[in-house]
Amino acid sequence: MPPDLEWPTWEEKPQSFLAQIDLSEINQTQASFLPSSGYLYFFYDQEQGVWGFDPKDLGGWRVLYTEAAIETFTERPAPAGMEEEYIYKAKAIAPKLIETLPDAQLLPNYPQGDDEEWDAYENKRAALYENQPRHQMFGYCSPAQNAEMDVECQLASNGLYLGDATGYNDPRASELKKNAHGWKLLLQLDTDDDTEWMWGDVGMLYFWIRESDARSKDFSKVWMIFQCS
Repeated sequence: MPPDLEWPTWEEKPQSFLAQIDLSEINQTQASFLPSSGYLYFFYDQEQGVWGFDPKDLGGWRVLYTEAAIETFTERPAPAGMEEEYIYKAKAIAPKLIETLPDAQLLPNYPQGDDEEWDAYENKRAALYENQPRHQMFGYCSPAQNAEMDVECQLASNGLYLGDATGYNDPRASELKKNAHGWKLLLQLDTDDDTEWMWGDVGMLYFWIRESDARSKDFSKVWMIFQCS
């Protein structure tokens, strides 16, 4: 990490470091809204107490962007206050372009049709990941629960509480939903034995960003959603 990059905290404890992404290795045809160079760093509440359904959750995760030259990077130990079990194992990955398909919940004819038809569709989606953890940037997400995460991001980031029906029934919700399409999946992190990630009960973390914020290199407004089965 660059030596001057401040390690984020949440409730006076350091957050867990999750990932470093070299944007120069990312296919720009799939993500023209992102900078073509620089590095992204992803962090999350070490105690996994933040889910993203409460506007007050903002700050329980952080995405940092730097344009610093890699020659200046240093290997940094986890800061004081980081519990050992939340210092995850390193895993090097290389980007690979794959097709993604929308979750069945997002299809206009769901749940019409028979169960075999939908089972076949879900099996087709699963096969795209070749039995590997579903770590992914961009495209359609792989939800563990609700697939309309762009709507969740739009509502929660605008101050509506989604831990119950309160936010969805708020008079502002219908107008806010009109701009939910501006949210893009930035990074999806699956449970992974190699890194010793276990998000709840075999869950996932989903980091979303407004396209307009990404184009202006503003990663302070990224919204994260934690789902598990």
